[in-house]
Amino acid sequence: MKSASVRVARRYARAVAQLCEAANDGAQTRATLDAVVGAVQAVPDALPYLANPTVSLADRRKVIESVLSACNAQGTARNLVLLLLDKGRISALPAVSSEFNALLDLKTGRVEGSVTSAAPLGEAAIQRLQALLGKQIGKQVVLSSSVDADLIGGLVVRIGNTVYDASVANQLARVRQTLTAD
Repeated sequence: MKSASVRVARRYARAVAQLCEAANDGAQTRATLDAVVGAVQAVPDALPYLANPTVSLADRRKVIESVLSACNAQGTARNLVLLLLDKGRISALPAVSSEFNALLDLKTGRVEGSVTSAAPLGEAAIQRLQALLGKQIGKQVVLSSSVDADLIGGLVVRIGNTVYDASVANQLARVRQTLTAD
Protein backbone atom coordinates (compact mmCIF):
# COMPACT_ATOMS: atom_id res chain seq x y z
CA MET A 1 0.00 0.00 0.00
CA LYS A 2 1.33 3.42 -0.95
CA SER A 3 1.99 5.97 1.73
CA ALA A 4 -0.28 9.00 1.98
CA SER A 5 2.51 11.39 0.99
CA VAL A 6 3.17 9.47 -2.23
CA ARG A 7 -0.55 9.49 -3.06
CA VAL A 8 -0.74 13.24 -2.41
CA ALA A 9 2.33 13.89 -4.57
CA ARG A 10 0.92 11.78 -7.41
CA ARG A 11 -2.45 13.50 -7.23
CA TYR A 12 -0.90 16.97 -7.52
CA ALA A 13 1.56 15.79 -10.19
CA ARG A 14 -1.25 14.35 -12.33
CA ALA A 15 -3.24 17.57 -12.04
CA VAL A 16 -0.23 19.66 -13.03
CA ALA A 17 0.53 17.30 -15.92
CA GLN A 18 -3.02 17.73 -17.22
CA LEU A 19 -2.73 21.52 -16.97
CA CYS A 20 0.62 21.44 -18.76
CA GLU A 21 -0.77 19.25 -21.52
CA ALA A 22 -3.58 21.73 -22.10
CA ALA A 23 -1.21 24.72 -22.01
CA ASN A 24 1.68 22.89 -23.74
CA ASP A 25 4.17 24.13 -21.16
CA GLY A 26 5.45 20.89 -19.63
CA ALA A 27 9.14 21.58 -20.29
CA GLN A 28 8.92 25.09 -18.85
CA THR A 29 7.04 23.86 -15.79
CA ARG A 30 9.62 21.10 -15.26
CA ALA A 31 12.52 23.55 -15.45
CA THR A 32 10.83 25.97 -13.07
CA LEU A 33 9.87 23.30 -10.54
CA ASP A 34 13.39 21.88 -10.63
CA ALA A 35 14.81 25.37 -10.00
CA VAL A 36 12.41 26.08 -7.13
CA VAL A 37 13.02 22.68 -5.50
CA GLY A 38 16.78 23.18 -5.89
CA ALA A 39 16.60 26.63 -4.32
CA VAL A 40 14.47 25.43 -1.41
CA GLN A 41 16.66 22.37 -0.79
CA ALA A 42 19.85 24.46 -0.97
CA VAL A 43 18.93 26.01 2.39
CA PRO A 44 18.72 23.19 4.96
CA ASP A 45 15.93 24.67 7.10
CA ALA A 46 13.87 26.24 4.31
CA LEU A 47 11.35 23.45 3.74
CA PRO A 48 10.69 22.83 7.46
CA TYR A 49 10.23 26.59 7.93
CA LEU A 50 7.80 26.81 5.01
CA ALA A 51 5.86 23.83 6.35
CA ASN A 52 5.77 25.10 9.95
CA PRO A 53 2.17 26.01 10.81
CA THR A 54 3.29 28.08 13.82
CA VAL A 55 4.86 30.59 11.42
CA SER A 56 2.23 32.87 9.94
CA LEU A 57 1.13 32.06 6.41
CA ALA A 58 1.93 35.66 5.42
CA ASP A 59 5.55 35.27 6.54
CA ARG A 60 5.92 31.90 4.81
CA ARG A 61 4.32 33.35 1.69
CA LYS A 62 6.86 36.23 1.65
CA VAL A 63 9.69 33.71 1.75
CA ILE A 64 8.27 31.51 -1.03
CA GLU A 65 7.43 34.58 -3.13
CA SER A 66 11.09 35.64 -2.96
CA VAL A 67 12.18 32.14 -4.00
CA LEU A 68 9.68 32.14 -6.87
CA SER A 69 10.84 35.57 -7.96
CA ALA A 70 14.51 34.52 -7.86
CA CYS A 71 13.66 31.47 -9.99
CA ASN A 72 11.56 33.50 -12.45
CA ALA A 73 8.67 31.16 -11.67
CA GLN A 74 5.50 31.87 -13.60
CA GLY A 75 2.39 30.11 -14.77
CA THR A 76 1.59 26.58 -13.72
CA ALA A 77 4.70 26.02 -11.60
CA ARG A 78 4.19 29.23 -9.62
CA ASN A 79 0.53 28.46 -9.04
CA LEU A 80 1.37 24.93 -7.89
CA VAL A 81 3.94 26.09 -5.33
CA LEU A 82 1.58 28.72 -3.92
CA LEU A 83 -1.28 26.20 -3.78
CA LEU A 84 0.89 23.71 -1.90
CA LEU A 85 1.84 26.44 0.58
CA ASP A 86 -1.77 27.59 1.05
CA LYS A 87 -3.02 24.01 1.52
CA GLY A 88 -0.31 23.16 4.06
CA ARG A 89 1.35 20.66 1.73
CA ILE A 90 4.53 22.53 0.79
CA SER A 91 6.64 19.74 2.29
CA ALA A 92 5.41 17.56 -0.60
CA LEU A 93 6.95 19.91 -3.20
CA PRO A 94 10.06 17.77 -3.93
CA ALA A 95 7.94 14.62 -4.27
CA VAL A 96 5.37 16.40 -6.47
CA SER A 97 8.18 17.69 -8.70
CA SER A 98 9.71 14.22 -8.94
CA GLU A 99 6.36 12.60 -9.76
CA PHE A 100 5.62 15.31 -12.33
CA ASN A 101 9.00 14.75 -13.99
CA ALA A 102 8.32 11.01 -14.15
CA LEU A 103 4.89 11.59 -15.74
CA LEU A 104 6.37 14.04 -18.24
CA ASP A 105 9.18 11.60 -19.09
CA LEU A 106 6.66 8.81 -19.63
CA LYS A 107 4.56 10.99 -21.92
CA THR A 108 7.50 12.29 -23.96
CA GLY A 109 9.38 8.97 -24.17
CA ARG A 110 12.35 10.29 -22.23
CA VAL A 111 14.43 8.22 -19.81
CA GLU A 112 17.22 9.30 -17.53
CA GLY A 113 20.25 7.22 -16.83
CA SER A 114 23.84 7.40 -15.74
CA VAL A 115 27.15 6.44 -17.28
CA THR A 116 30.22 5.71 -15.20
CA SER A 117 33.60 5.53 -16.90
CA ALA A 118 37.21 5.11 -15.86
CA ALA A 119 38.11 8.51 -17.32
CA PRO A 120 35.99 11.61 -17.94
CA LEU A 121 33.86 11.47 -21.09
CA GLY A 122 33.59 14.46 -23.39
CA GLU A 123 30.22 15.96 -24.28
CA ALA A 124 30.45 14.55 -27.83
CA ALA A 125 31.00 11.01 -26.50
CA ILE A 126 28.04 11.32 -24.14
CA GLN A 127 25.84 12.56 -26.98
CA ARG A 128 26.89 9.64 -29.21
CA LEU A 129 26.19 7.20 -26.37
CA GLN A 130 22.77 8.79 -25.75
CA ALA A 131 21.93 8.49 -29.45
CA LEU A 132 23.07 4.84 -29.60
CA LEU A 133 21.11 3.89 -26.48
CA GLY A 134 18.10 5.86 -27.72
CA LYS A 135 18.04 3.81 -30.92
CA GLN A 136 18.38 0.60 -28.93
CA ILE A 137 15.56 1.24 -26.46
CA GLY A 138 13.38 3.48 -28.62
CA LYS A 139 13.34 6.45 -26.24
CA GLN A 140 15.21 9.69 -25.74
CA VAL A 141 18.03 8.92 -23.32
CA VAL A 142 19.50 11.62 -21.07
CA LEU A 143 22.67 10.56 -19.25
CA SER A 144 24.51 12.02 -16.32
CA SER A 145 28.15 11.01 -16.11
CA SER A 146 30.57 10.17 -13.35
CA VAL A 147 34.09 8.78 -13.10
CA ASP A 148 35.23 5.66 -11.22
CA ALA A 149 38.91 4.77 -11.74
CA ASP A 150 38.27 1.27 -10.32
CA LEU A 151 36.60 0.35 -13.62
CA ILE A 152 40.09 0.37 -15.19
CA GLY A 153 38.49 1.04 -18.60
CA GLY A 154 35.17 0.86 -20.39
CA LEU A 155 31.73 1.97 -19.20
CA VAL A 156 28.84 1.08 -16.94
CA VAL A 157 25.48 2.48 -18.06
CA ARG A 158 22.38 2.37 -15.85
CA ILE A 159 18.93 3.11 -17.24
CA GLY A 160 16.16 2.33 -14.80
CA ASN A 161 16.74 -1.23 -13.58
CA THR A 162 18.91 -2.17 -16.55
CA VAL A 163 22.70 -2.13 -16.28
CA TYR A 164 25.00 -2.35 -19.28
CA ASP A 165 28.44 -3.24 -17.89
CA ALA A 166 31.21 -3.02 -20.45
CA SER A 167 33.97 -2.27 -17.97
CA VAL A 168 37.39 -3.90 -17.92
CA ALA A 169 36.91 -4.63 -14.21
CA ASN A 170 33.77 -6.65 -15.01
CA GLN A 171 35.51 -8.54 -17.80
CA LEU A 172 38.42 -9.39 -15.48
CA ALA A 173 35.98 -10.57 -12.82
CA ARG A 174 34.34 -12.88 -15.38
CA VAL A 175 37.70 -14.31 -16.42
CA ARG A 176 38.65 -14.81 -12.75
CA GLN A 177 35.32 -16.58 -12.12
CA THR A 178 35.78 -18.83 -15.15
CA LEU A 179 39.33 -19.78 -14.15
CA THR A 180 38.43 -20.56 -10.54
CA ALA A 181 35.26 -22.54 -11.34
CA ASP A 182 35.50 -26.28 -10.90
